[in-house]
Amino acid sequence: MPSFTALSQSMHHITASKLSDLAEQRNGFEAVKNQILSAVSEEPDQSEKVRILLNAFREHEIPDGPAGLSTKNVRRFLDQCQHDSSVPTSLLEEWQRKLKRALDIQSRKYEYASLFGRLVTEWLENPNDAAAARGVPRDDLDANSGDSFEQVGRAEMHRQREVWESIVFRESRTDPAAITAYLTELFGSTHKAKKLTKKPLENLRDQMKSFKIAQMSEDVLEQTMKSLLKTDLLSEEKRKALSEFQVNKTVSAEILDVLNLQLDRLDSWSWGKSAIPLEMRLTLNGKYRVYMDEEILQALFLQYIGVSWAMHLRTVLTAFFHSGAWKQSSHHSLDHKARQRRDACLGPYWQGKSIRDARRDEYMNHHFLTQLPMGWTDGRDYGDLEAEEREDEEKNDGKTPVDIKQSLLHLISTEALLNTRLYGSFTILQSDFRWFGPSLPHSTIFEILGYFGVPARWLKFFRKFLEAPVKFVHDGPGAQVQIKKCGIPITHALSTFMGEAMLFVLDFAVNKSTSANLYRFHDDLWFWGQKDNTVKAWKAIQRFSEVTGLSLNEEKTGSIQITEVPTEIPSPESELPNGQIRWGFLIMEPYGRWAIDIKQIDQHIEELRLQLLACKSLMSYIQAWNMYVTKFFVVNFGKPAQCLGRRHIDMAIEAFTRIQRGLFATDNAADKSVTETLKTKLTVRFNVTNVPDGFLYFSIELGGLDLQNPIIPLLLVRESADKNPGERLEKAFEAEEELYEEAKKAYDNGEVRYQHRSMVKDDEPFMSFDEYTRYREETSIPLLKAYTELRKVPRVENVESTPDVLSALSNLPLTNEKFRREWTSMNPYHQWVAQLYAADIIRDFGSMSMGEKKLLPIGLASMLRDEKIRWQG
Repeated sequence: MPSFTALSQSMHHITASKLSDLAEQRNGFEAVKNQILSAVSEEPDQSEKVRILLNAFREHEIPDGPAGLSTKNVRRFLDQCQHDSSVPTSLLEEWQRKLKRALDIQSRKYEYASLFGRLVTEWLENPNDAAAARGVPRDDLDANSGDSFEQVGRAEMHRQREVWESIVFRESRTDPAAITAYLTELFGSTHKAKKLTKKPLENLRDQMKSFKIAQMSEDVLEQTMKSLLKTDLLSEEKRKALSEFQVNKTVSAEILDVLNLQLDRLDSWSWGKSAIPLEMRLTLNGKYRVYMDEEILQALFLQYIGVSWAMHLRTVLTAFFHSGAWKQSSHHSLDHKARQRRDACLGPYWQGKSIRDARRDEYMNHHFLTQLPMGWTDGRDYGDLEAEEREDEEKNDGKTPVDIKQSLLHLISTEALLNTRLYGSFTILQSDFRWFGPSLPHSTIFEILGYFGVPARWLKFFRKFLEAPVKFVHDGPGAQVQIKKCGIPITHALSTFMGEAMLFVLDFAVNKSTSANLYRFHDDLWFWGQKDNTVKAWKAIQRFSEVTGLSLNEEKTGSIQITEVPTEIPSPESELPNGQIRWGFLIMEPYGRWAIDIKQIDQHIEELRLQLLACKSLMSYIQAWNMYVTKFFVVNFGKPAQCLGRRHIDMAIEAFTRIQRGLFATDNAADKSVTETLKTKLTVRFNVTNVPDGFLYFSIELGGLDLQNPIIPLLLVRESADKNPGERLEKAFEAEEELYEEAKKAYDNGEVRYQHRSMVKDDEPFMSFDEYTRYREETSIPLLKAYTELRKVPRVENVESTPDVLSALSNLPLTNEKFRREWTSMNPYHQWVAQLYAADIIRDFGSMSMGEKKLLPIGLASMLRDEKIRWQG
C-alpha cells in the first residue's frame, strides 16, 4: 500500500463511505426490483402488470422514470381500460416494456457506478512499481522483486549514469583570461540608445550589483511553495507534504521563521552534514535525469533565492535588449536613400507594421529568455525537457513551454516558405550542447557572473550550492559520497539563473555577428536565413563553445539549404555542419517539407508497450495512454498550422493509426485499438461485458474513464487547413501589384500629400515595381498579413448538435466542466465525443450521466489523475 497524507487518507475514507452506501443502495434496489418483476410475472392481466410497475415507481421512490412516457397520463389511461376495451393490448405491452427498461437503466447505473468505484479503488491500492516495467507478471512478483530491479534496472540507465558521473565528479577547467577577453570583445563595444547616459554593459553591471534579497513574507512564502510545486524536483511524498504545509497556517508560520533565519545567516549556509540523495528518473524522451532529493525546507530556501535572482536577471537583460546594443535587420534593409525615395513617391505615411517588426516582437515576447520568470507564478523548470508532460502548467505571457516549442516549428516553416519565395533559397542551422546542464564548467559560470557584476558574496554562495555532497539512493546505505565539481543541478531555479546567464552570452554573440536572432528552446539552438549569415552564426556558436568549455552535440547538429525550384538540390556547404534538421518527431526534407520519423515512432511504441505493461490498474493504464499518446506524441508531431498544411495533419493521423496497430495488433483480431483492449481488460478483471464506448471516453464527472483520442483534434481542423500553404504568399504578391498601381496613379495625378513639397522634384518619375517591392520584409503589408496567417492554427470546424444530445446535456449539473448544458460553451473535442457516443449512453443509462455524482468517488479519481506520473525504468 502507498503511504498516505492526511488529505489522501481523508479522500480514501470518504470514498470508502461512498462505495459502502452505493453497495447498500444497489443491493436494496435489486431486491425491490426482483419483487416487482416477480409480481408482474404472476399477474395475468396486462393492464394490471402496468399498474404494478407504476405503483412500484411511486412506492419505492425510484428515480428516473421512463423517458418519453407520462406516468400520470398512463394512470388515467389504465382507468379507461377498466371500462373501455378500445385501448389496444399492444400499447399496454409497450408501456410495460418502457417501465421495465427504466428499472434496467437504474440497475445499469448502479452497476457502472460500482464499477467506477472498483476501478478507482484498484488504482489507489495498486500503484505502479519499477518491477512491472520489465513485463514481469503480477503473480510472479515477490517481496524482493522490486528491490532487485532497483539494483539491476535497465542497461540504458546504467550507461547514462556512468556518463553523468564521468562529467559531474570531474572538474572541467577553462581559461578565465580567455573568457574575460572574449566577453570584453563582445560587450566592450556595443551600440547604445541616445537616451542612455551609460554604456549597456555599465548599466548591466550596476543593476547586477544592486541585487538585494528581502526577508520573506507570508505571501511570498505561499508563492514560493506554489512555484516549487510546479517543478519536478520533489518526490511525490514530499509534494504531498508541502501541499499540506500550504493550508496549515501554523506550520507555514514556523517555516517562515526558519527560512528568514537562514536568510539572516546566508554567508554561513551549507548543505549540511548529510549527503543529498540522488535518484534517476526516466523521462518520455527515453533519457534518464538525475534529481537531487533535498529536504523540503532546503528546497524552499533555494527556490526563493533562485527565483529572486532569475527575475532580477530577466529585468536586467531585458533592459540590455532595449539599450540599442541588440540589432535586427532584414536580408534587404532600407537605407536612408531608399527611405527618402519612398517618402517622395508615397508620402510620409507609407510605413506601417512590417514582417521585420513582427519578428522582433515575436522574439522578444516569446523566445528571448523564456526560461526566466517574470513573476512568482511564472516559473520554468530548467533542464526538464519534458515540460510538455505537464498539461496544467501556468502560462508565461500567454504561452506555455509547449506553446513556445510549437510556435518555433511554425516560425521555421513560415520563414522557409517566405524566404525561398523571396530569395530563391533558405538555410536552417540546428544544434544543441552535449549534456548541457551536467557539463557547465563551474569556472565558466563564475567568470561570466563575475564579469556581469554579481557580488563576491553571492559567488561564494553559488559555489557552495554547486559543490553539493551527493550519493545515489539506488546504491543503498553504503553509497559513496562525492562532491559535485561540474554542472548545475536539474530543476532548481538557481540553475535556471546560471544557465540563462551563460546562454545569454551566446544569444548576444550571434546577434552581434549576424544582426539576426538565435532562437533557443532550453539549450536547443536554431538559426535561419541566407547562407552567408547562417555561416556567421555557426562560427559564433563554435567560438562560444570553445571559450566556455562546452561541447556541441553532433547527433543533434545539422543544416539544410532549401531552394525554391525542386530540381535544384544544393551541394553540401562545407562551412556548415552536416546532419538532419529535426523538430520533435519531424525531419526536414530537402525541399522544406516535414516528414514524420517512423523509426523514432516504432522505438516509442516499444517503450509505451513497456509502460502500459507496468500499469497494475486500468485507470493508471488510461492515465499513461493519455499522457504518452495524446500529450507526448501529439506535441512531438507538431500542432497543426496553415504553414504546415493539410498534408501534415494527414501524416499525424497515419502515425496514430500505426501506433495503435503496433501496440494492439495481435492474433486476437478484436484487440486492434485501445478501445477494444480496455473492453477486454474490463471483461477479464471485472466480468463486465458489452461496455459502451462512451463509458471509456466520457469524462470522470459523468462516471466515465476519460480516455482521450488524439485523432479527433486533428479531424476538427483538417478541412480548414490549407492544401497549398504557398498560395497565401501568391495572393499577397497579387495584392502588392494592386497597391502599387493605386500608389502610381495617385502620384501621377498629384494626389500624394507631403509634409514638405520640396522633398519631390516635379520631373521625378514614380518608382518601378521592382524598387517598390525590393524591401518587402520592411514595407509590405499584404506580405505581413500572409506571414501572420501562415502561423495560425486552422479554424476548428464546428460539430453540429442533434436534438437528442442537446436535450440530454440540458439535464446535466451546471457544475460540469467538460460536458456542459450549453453546446456553444463546450470544447469542440467534447462536442465531438458527445455526438459520437451519446446515443448508446442515453439508450443504456437514460441520460448522459452513468451514475449519481454523489455516489461516485470523483474527488479521489481527480486527485489520483492529477498526480505526476513517474515513468517506469
